[in-house]
Amino acid sequence: MKKFIKIIDLFREQEDVLRLKKIVYSSESLENKITVPDINRPGLAFVGYYDYFGYQRIQVIGKTEMCYLSNLSEEEFTSRIKKFMSYKIPCIIFSRNMKIPQLFIDEAKNNNTVILKSTLTTTKIVGSLTLFLDDCFAPSQNIHGTLLDVFGVGVLILGKSGVGKSECALELVERGHRLVADDVVNVSCKVGKFLVGRGVSFIRHHMEIRGLGIIDIRSIYGTSSVRNQKRVGLVVSLEDWNPDKEYERLGLEEKLYSILGISLPHYIIPVKPGRNLAVLIEVATTTQRLKRMGVNPVREIERKMFDIMNKGGNSLDTAF
Repeated sequence: MKKFIKIIDLFREQEDVLRLKKIVYSSESLENKITVPDINRPGLAFVGYYDYFGYQRIQVIGKTEMCYLSNLSEEEFTSRIKKFMSYKIPCIIFSRNMKIPQLFIDEAKNNNTVILKSTLTTTKIVGSLTLFLDDCFAPSQNIHGTLLDVFGVGVLILGKSGVGKSECALELVERGHRLVADDVVNVSCKVGKFLVGRGVSFIRHHMEIRGLGIIDIRSIYGTSSVRNQKRVGLVVSLEDWNPDKEYERLGLEEKLYSILGISLPHYIIPVKPGRNLAVLIEVATTTQRLKRMGVNPVREIERKMFDIMNKGGNSLDTAF
């Protein structure tokens, strides 16, 4: 399904950030949809070049465009503005609190186009809007799991219903780590390089514990126990212990888990009575941080064993 954002939602989210003021609008025009995450400055359009004109984008008009238009004759000014406004433009933003020519206002009303004004410079408007639209249009998916900030690493805990994800997360919160989302985690891909997870708004910072029901983590443990979003750096899958399955013993083979085309380190932890899952996840997180710093305990032991064999040693005790 193609993503979009309505002008009214854009205005609500960015009104304070961009210091926006509505100039021309109606209840209908505020429902206009932005379908592309790009910004356009229409200098070339005002010159008369309309090949590849991105009329579906937000149009930002700054001092450069207005200075050019002010030097045109009245006839040229009228014809070029009318041609520009004849396209189905969702929204126009004027920067620097500039005075907007009446022709823009009249044509916007006729063509159901929203006009906004900002006191910021054009560069700041374009920069802030680009970041906002990139976030809105980033590829995303909802994942059944729990996301926490453990030692500064976003840990996504997966597993079938009833395996103990929420109970494990609750113990991690008890140990001082922070909950991002439980049950449903919305994961989005930022700039095609990394993943950011957040909770669904109406259940954010809440957790369902079988036998207790729904609990509010922020109210119980305080604001320091939660956060709204976190970059995902590690995936941990919990599964019921299967005695017939061979589990990783040495950690020589690094497993990966792919989400939205991004591969993340992946640990599979079997669950059975007596195992402290919270401690295991803490250790997995710390181990992963060490690997990022170039410290790999398995590779270090492997190196020492090769050194013994190369030196012709007969006893492992001499090397350790």
